[in-house]
Amino acid sequence: MKSIVVLLATYNGGKYLRRQLDSLFKQTNQDFRLVVHDDGSTDDTIAILEEYHDKYPDRVEIIFGNPCGGPKANFMYLLSEIEADYYFLCDQDDVWLDNKIQKSVDALRELEENENNPTAVFTDMYVVDSELNTLSKSFIRYIGRDPKNIAYTQILIDNPAAGTTMCFNRALRDLAISCDSIQWENVPMHDSWLLELAAIFGKVGCIDEPLVYYRQTGANTMGANNETVAEKVSRNIRETSEGFFAKKKSFINEARLFAREVVRLKDIPEDKLVTLTNFIHIGTKPKLSRMRFYRENNFTRAHHNLWMRLWV
Repeated sequence: MKSIVVLLATYNGGKYLRRQLDSLFKQTNQDFRLVVHDDGSTDDTIAILEEYHDKYPDRVEIIFGNPCGGPKANFMYLLSEIEADYYFLCDQDDVWLDNKIQKSVDALRELEENENNPTAVFTDMYVVDSELNTLSKSFIRYIGRDPKNIAYTQILIDNPAAGTTMCFNRALRDLAISCDSIQWENVPMHDSWLLELAAIFGKVGCIDEPLVYYRQTGANTMGANNETVAEKVSRNIRETSEGFFAKKKSFINEARLFAREVVRLKDIPEDKLVTLTNFIHIGTKPKLSRMRFYRENNFTRAHHNLWMRLWV
C-alpha cells in the first residue's frame, strides 16, 4: 500500500485551524499521516496542534524550530524533511471535502505511468467567506484562469493550481528538492514550482471539481480576486497613465526569472530546454518575433492573452 502524507504549514492559524483538522480526520480515506511544521506561532495554534497530537498520537507529527518566514519556504522545508509515496499540501484556514484525499489519490494513480514519473493532480475549490458561505463554485474560473491550461509554458506564466488542492508522487517531490542552487525569491510559490516541474518532466492532471472550501479571510497568501471584462478594461485604461506597459513587462520578466530557476535542473528534455532558454532571452527579440514565439509555443493566459502578445 502506498504511504500518504499530508503536510500542513501553520502560523498563527488558531482561529480556523480546528475546522481544517476536523475535515482531515473526516476523510473517507484515513490511510494518511499528518506532519505539521509551525513557523513560530504566538496564538493558540500550538495548543490546538498538541490537542490533535494527543488525540491521534500515531498519525500526527509536529515539527518545531527552523523558522521559515512564509508558506513557500515552510512547505519546501516540509518536503525536504518528510518521505512518503504520495503527498498532499494543506493550508491552515481552509476546509477539505470528505472525499478529497480519495478522489485525488484515485486520479493520481490513474495518471501515474510509473512511480519514477513525476506526476501531480490538482482540484478546483469553492471560494467562501470566513463563515464558509459560497462566493463562487470555481476558484480557478473566479480568478480568470482555465483548468485546461496545464502545459509547462502556460503554468510558467499563469499557474491554475493552488497548493492545497494538489496531490503528487515521490518522484515529483524528489525532483522539487533536488537542486541546492535555486534562488527561491525568483520562484512565485511552492505550488507553481511543483506543477511546472510535473509539466516538464512528467504529467499534470486536473480534477475539474471543487474539493476544498477556500476561505477568504483577508490574510490569504493567494487571494481570489474576480474581475469582469468591463472592470478589466477600465483598470487597463487607468493603468495606461500609471505605467501600463511597465507593469506588463514586469509581469513577464518575473516569469522569465522563474524560468531561469527551472533551467538549473538537470535532464530537462531538449525541446523544452530550448523553449525555456529562448523565453529567458525573449526581451532581446523584435516585437513580431516575440509575438510569434508566444503563439507557437502556447504561452497563453486564459482569456487575458492579447496584451501579452502585443506588448511584451
